[in-house]
Amino acid sequence: MHSVLLSLAAALLVGLGGLLLDWWAWYWAIPITLVVLVGVWIVVVRRISAQLMPAMARVQQQMQAGHLDGAMQSLEALQPYGKWMPMLKGQLLAQMGMIAWHGGKKDKALGLLEGASLRAGDARLLLAAILFKNGDAARALSVLQVAAAVNKKHALLHNTWAWMLHKSERNDEAQQVLANFQKRDATNEPTKDNMLRLQNRTRMTMHGFGVEWFALGLEPMPAQQMQQAAGMRGMRLPVQGMTQQRRAPKGFREPPKGRG
Repeated sequence: MHSVLLSLAAALLVGLGGLLLDWWAWYWAIPITLVVLVGVWIVVVRRISAQLMPAMARVQQQMQAGHLDGAMQSLEALQPYGKWMPMLKGQLLAQMGMIAWHGGKKDKALGLLEGASLRAGDARLLLAAILFKNGDAARALSVLQVAAAVNKKHALLHNTWAWMLHKSERNDEAQQVLANFQKRDATNEPTKDNMLRLQNRTRMTMHGFGVEWFALGLEPMPAQQMQQAAGMRGMRLPVQGMTQQRRAPKGFREPPKGRG
C-alpha cells in the first residue's frame, strides 16, 4: 500500500536522518521514528478519506435513483485509491460485484466478487451462493468457511453454510457450524429453529431470514412474500451486515479508517 510505504519512508528518513546528523541519541531514534510513522499515516489517511466521502455520497445518490451503470462507473473511478487505503479495494470490488449481479451481469459479478474483501460478508455469501447454484458445492463451502471465520456474528452466512452442508448430506458438520455460531449469538431465532431441526434430523428452513435469504436465489420466494416484495428493486448492498430488500439501500460501507 502506498500510504504504508510513504509513512514508513518518512519515518525512517526522520528517525535515521536525525541519528546520523547527531540531532538525538540512538535510543531516541526508535520512538521518534514510530511517532513520525503514525503521524504521517494519520495525515495521509485523513486526506484520502476527505476525497472519498463526496465520491461515495455521489454513488449513494446514483443508487437511490436506480442508476446502476452510473454507480458502477463511480466505483470504478475510485479503484486507484485502493493503492493508498488498506482494505478499500476489497470493499469496492464487493460493492461492484453486488451491483453487477443485481443488474444481471452475472459473469462480471462473479469475477468482482472473487476479489471482494473477506470482511465483506454479504459479498462472500453471494459468491458462495452463485458457486453452489453453479454446481461447485465444494468451493462454495470453502468460501463460506473462510468468510465465517472473519464474520463471526453474521447469522445468515453461518446458517447458509450449515444449509449447504445439510444439502450435501453432511448433517453432523452442519450442526457443528450452528453450535459454534450459537456460542457467539444464542438469541438468533432462525438459528435456534434450524439447530432443533438438525437435531431432530428434519429439513432446515431459511424462511426466517425473509427476503435476505431469497435474494441469494438458492430457493424460490413463496408467493406471499413475492407479493410483499412487489414493486421493490432487487438491490441489496452491505451497510451493517445483510440488509432487507428495499427500493434503495441506505448506503455503502464507509472507507476503512486506516487499519490494515
